[in-house]
Amino acid sequence: MSIINQTLRALDARQTDHASHRTPPSPLVVAKRRRMPLWGAVALLLPLAGLGIWLAAVRPLQPHAAGERRVAIRSVAVSAPMSPAVSFAQTPVKAPTSPVVVAYQAGSADAEKEKKRLAPANPPKLPEPAAAIATVSMSGHAVAQQPAIRKEVNQPTPREAADERYRKALTLIRTGQADRARALLEEALVLSPEHVAAREALAALLSDAGRNQEAEKILRIGRAASPEHAWFALSLARLQAARGDTEGAVASLQSGMGGRGVDADYHATLAALQVQLKQYPDAVRQYELALEMQPGSGIWWVGLGLALAAQGKNDKAHSAYRRARMAGNLPDTLEEFVRAKLAD
Repeated sequence: MSIINQTLRALDARQTDHASHRTPPSPLVVAKRRRMPLWGAVALLLPLAGLGIWLAAVRPLQPHAAGERRVAIRSVAVSAPMSPAVSFAQTPVKAPTSPVVVAYQAGSADAEKEKKRLAPANPPKLPEPAAAIATVSMSGHAVAQQPAIRKEVNQPTPREAADERYRKALTLIRTGQADRARALLEEALVLSPEHVAAREALAALLSDAGRNQEAEKILRIGRAASPEHAWFALSLARLQAARGDTEGAVASLQSGMGGRGVDADYHATLAALQVQLKQYPDAVRQYELALEMQPGSGIWWVGLGLALAAQGKNDKAHSAYRRARMAGNLPDTLEEFVRAKLAD
């Protein structure tokens, strides 16, 4: 305090020439001047006291068990001391707010407990397929392995490919595109020669186009591949009869008699050809078989009457003509022929 008083006296001595013009300071102002250095000292000591309290609070966090390692706490750099001119009220000391992070040694008991505490109650499940199981890289990071996708395209069998072409050909036939339909049917037969429906459709298209020789070739191959299928024999016999080969037509029908698909039309066609060859007893038998299956055909009754009359069985022939008129479906020319026979 003596140094402060000497300084004040020196200041008073330098300003004696202005003493007459100045008003002496009041005791209150002098007292305030004397107290200013004290407040500066207090403002300098309080931050240091706060730092000491903070270090005392951090000190209990030292490890309690041997072998445990903790992350070193960064040291707090103390800046230059405050100027005495700065008052304590202007620069309040704040307690540190950043949390102290403590990391436990990997594999320690405390680390495992902390890991279990922070783990979610219901961890997400990985997908079951083996291709999607997560693998761990050398760096320790989980890497999701992309599942391998393999597309297996089942190639259709020759039969399935032939069926597909046959169905498309039928659609084209309904829309009048016969040429495109024939091309598809030919492809179907190359893939599956035993495809009966495709062969029947192709033979019919060729016959309608007037290409009977090609149609016969298709039918003969069909008979060789499927001899049990009666339709090939019937269609071939009709083409043979159309070009005048009646004996060949009869032979074709007789060879296919034991096959599947022999119907009333099959028997009636054979009977009509046998009448032309004057094989009347055989023709009568075939007409009777046809009429047993389909008794309402007037034309077949007329054919039966002709075969019976050719054998001199006129009574049975007149009975067949009467059944033909009763059917009511005779063409005009045959209607007149039957009336003339019944009038005799």
